[in-house]
Amino acid sequence: MEYLVSEEYIVPAVSALISTSSAIIALVGLFFTYRKNKFDKRLALDKELFAVAVTKLESAFEMLTQDMAENALVTNNRSNWIMCAREIEKFKVFKSKLGTEHYQLVLESIEEYWSHKFYDVVGKNDVIQQGYYQGLHAGSVLIVYAFSSWKSDQKCQIDTVDYEQLLEGAAVFQGRYGLKAYVQNDKEYSHLAQS
Repeated sequence: MEYLVSEEYIVPAVSALISTSSAIIALVGLFFTYRKNKFDKRLALDKELFAVAVTKLESAFEMLTQDMAENALVTNNRSNWIMCAREIEKFKVFKSKLGTEHYQLVLESIEEYWSHKFYDVVGKNDVIQQGYYQGLHAGSVLIVYAFSSWKSDQKCQIDTVDYEQLLEGAAVFQGRYGLKAYVQNDKEYSHLAQS
């Protein structure tokens, strides 16, 4: 019986198969190395952008509250308001350049914290008279007030809480009769304190 495939063709065929497989494995390895290097560069850049963005919020607040007496209004110093607004706008630029979801998520949380701090010093006082704003740059004032306001597209984490599950393993009302009575009288949450 003759061989269907001669030995002289088997060795070159196996050799070619091994060479092709090696080339494919090398290309796959290069592809994954390229992607990892690209991700590592993005991560390093985002780490730097994140740090600078946080610093911009801190410096904006520091500039605005410079010379502010305790429990008083922010001073109506034109330069302070302008510099604060510039720092807020720079923060927005750095924030927009972030490419990784992790840093975006963390920065959103930090932004919410600083927005509230700004609200504490400028936003919650609705009875400021027109004279207070004299000499200030109106655009700067608007930037600061917009930053200190709750954004219409901002999601409130409290709205997505499953309160039944929250209270399931916790003895929140145990010994807290005033709290239980308070929650029972609340239209939206009264059902939580019925047991």
